Amino acid sequence: MQRTRRRAYRRKHKRNMKRVLTILLLIAVVSIGCQQEQVITQLEVGRAKLLDAGLAVEAVEHLKRAEVEEANKVEPRALLVIAYGYALDENMAKVLHLENEYQAERDRRIPELGEYEMKKILQILDERHRVQKSAMKILVDKGAPAVPFVLEDLVKGRYKHVHNDLIEILTQIGSKAVDQLLAAAGDAKTPAALKMRLVRIIGDIGDVSATAGLESLGNATPHAGVKMEVNTALYLFGNKAYQDKIIAGLDDSDVTVRRAASKAMVSLTAPPTAEIVKELKDEDDTVRLYAAEALQKHPDASAVDNLIDALTSNSTTHTKQVFLDTLNLYAETGLANGLAGRLITLLTTTEVTEHEDRLRIVQLLKKPALRKQIQEADQYDNLPHKLDDYFRTKEGNDMVKVALNELLLVLE
Repeated sequence: MQRTRRRAYRRKHKRNMKRVLTILLLIAVVSIGCQQEQVITQLEVGRAKLLDAGLAVEAVEHLKRAEVEEANKVEPRALLVIAYGYALDENMAKVLHLENEYQAERDRRIPELGEYEMKKILQILDERHRVQKSAMKILVDKGAPAVPFVLEDLVKGRYKHVHNDLIEILTQIGSKAVDQLLAAAGDAKTPAALKMRLVRIIGDIGDVSATAGLESLGNATPHAGVKMEVNTALYLFGNKAYQDKIIAGLDDSDVTVRRAASKAMVSLTAPPTAEIVKELKDEDDTVRLYAAEALQKHPDASAVDNLIDALTSNSTTHTKQVFLDTLNLYAETGLANGLAGRLITLLTTTEVTEHEDRLRIVQLLKKPALRKQIQEADQYDNLPHKLDDYFRTKEGNDMVKVALNELLLVLE
């Protein structure tokens, strides 16, 4: 009897375990199915179509529905105004005869943008999509109300890799931004480097109504670099009395002053080019960069020696490219006769350690003005032969050899 009961109990227990396992299996299946059936929202589709695919017109329809469906309206509204603007800028709206509708929507929505929508647009700018310029134009057209949020991101160092875009927005907003720019430039919380940049923006905007504010800032600030930027801005406003102070800044011991002064050289009417040429040997790379840029606008043949030396200096790649461009300009305008021979001598008889420097020299020699110098050089100089011999016997870097081979083929 007991044995029969035990068997019945075991059968019942097995049945119960099977039921439990079946229920757990069903729960697992339902759970997996729910995870697989994730709902894609209109906002997600609209965002992807606009930012990833550039399909602004299609995005508009999804984003309009998202604006209704989403509890938080910030992102759909920010994306919608960008979509309208991008469709207009890329002529998509015009092709589909939607230009008037989209323009009206864009014009209506920009004044309605609030703090959070503007911050969302700034966040989208940081992502750097194809809509970048259209998004920037929205903040420019928003005008003064957008300035505090752009300045906040600059002061707090957010979105660093798009700071140039933020600077461009402030510059294009123009006079409407000047008062807030002056206030930020005088705020103790603003980093000194940014203060200098903000003063430079004011100078670029060129609104002379900022003169008094700049003079007050110049008198109040203890930072010599900011003072120099103020001098430059006031010079740009037409006060030529500041020129001597700017020129004196080229020899200042404070690197921020030298940077500001050397950058200002491009704006002076008749700067002392001999002094600018000396700046090509400054210990600071930024000073050297600004000096080379100034020497493009104010050419001086005496700069060629320093520019050649600078090609193999410890300057950055960008600065060296400016040196290269300046030398090419001088060759094109007849200020650097014999440059090709000097570069070939530098390449073939001097140990130029960095292959990037050798490559830049060859790239310069490939320019039409330099190729012409090689072809017209005295036959006894035999410049093509020197290059060919160097190519065959000395150069070991493949990238440089490819560039050299291309040059030699052109010279044949």
